[in-house]
Amino acid sequence: MVNFLAMYWKGLGLATIAGMIVGFVWYAQPVFGKKWQELVGLKDKDMKKGMFVPMLIMLAAIFITACVLMRFIVIANPTSYVQAIKLAIWVWLGFVATYAISGGVFEKRPPLLIAINIANSLVTLVVMAAILYALQ
Repeated sequence: MVNFLAMYWKGLGLATIAGMIVGFVWYAQPVFGKKWQELVGLKDKDMKKGMFVPMLIMLAAIFITACVLMRFIVIANPTSYVQAIKLAIWVWLGFVATYAISGGVFEKRPPLLIAINIANSLVTLVVMAAILYALQ
């Protein structure tokens, strides 16, 4: 694992930062943040307090996602950006979308909330795959 991190630290770091940026933009008030907040039932004051720990957890989760996606890229050995992005789409479809949809349906979440969240995951994985492919 140490060798893996040492070999790909630039890509992993940039992909993690990019994943955070995609999330910040995606869930910003003018984009999907206002609707997302309404669908999950959070008020502005709820959003402002106690954000350090969730952000730290999100940073760790995105870093782990970058590591796993990089490992898939190493194994699959795509020869173009398009192939790396297709790999990310398959990862999203097979693991992220299916679990999020299944969980959302059983939790009786609004379909729009599920769509906002899984679309964010798709965009994040595609951006991360492009970065990781470029910096492998």
